[in-house]
Amino acid sequence: MDNSDSAVHDQWATPLPAAIALLGVGIALAAAAAASYTDPPAAFFIGIAALAAAVVGVISLVRRPRLALVAGPALIVKTVRGTRRLTVDDVEQVSLLHSRRLVGRTRQLIIDLPDDRLLVFGRWDLGEEPTVVVEKLQRAGFPADVG
Repeated sequence: MDNSDSAVHDQWATPLPAAIALLGVGIALAAAAAASYTDPPAAFFIGIAALAAAVVGVISLVRRPRLALVAGPALIVKTVRGTRRLTVDDVEQVSLLHSRRLVGRTRQLIIDLPDDRLLVFGRWDLGEEPTVVVEKLQRAGFPADVG
């Protein structure tokens, strides 16, 4: 964040150890792909996995913090395309999306913008349970549906 932003109240990002570990997995897979040069199909598929892991690791490191609550109140959102500042007037609704998966239930933070765009954050993006983040945003003055 640049110096023009107000004091950060809260910020959320992928846990640093997880992002670094994913980058490490990508490097290890790249070494495995190189060692598999005698089996071209194996080298190809391991190389694809290495590239995917490394890219996700780098993106997770570059987009830190993913979401920050600053004075105003305002939200600073980092995406692959850049940084965006959202005030309370820029946000129509902050809510949770509950989904059932094979292993259990997942929750995602949804920020609804007036231009019919949605910003979706999972636990990986936030490094914290989305329900906690929604409650903090609601206390800061953002329109939120915590039900």
